[in-house]
Amino acid sequence: MTHPLTDKKAFKKFYDHTVDVEMECLYTPDGIRAAADWQLKQVMKWLDKNLSNYTDDSYLGDLIPMHRLEDDLKEAMRPTQTTNKK
Repeated sequence: MTHPLTDKKAFKKFYDHTVDVEMECLYTPDGIRAAADWQLKQVMKWLDKNLSNYTDDSYLGDLIPMHRLEDDLKEAMRPTQTTNKK
């Protein structure tokens, strides 16, 4: 299967992020695609674990309303605080 993030799309979207002047680090389309695939796997893993906690039913019980799913997913994928694992 062809990756939807083509070289042209990658360079267009990340053209200003291709070179880190201080570290001279180059980001390639293959690297960007790998990062996108990794992030998608993380999202799917989070959904597998958490989606059953949400409902769009009028009776919520102990479940979270579906309209909160997007914000909760964004928070899980982009935490504002980091934890130090020892």
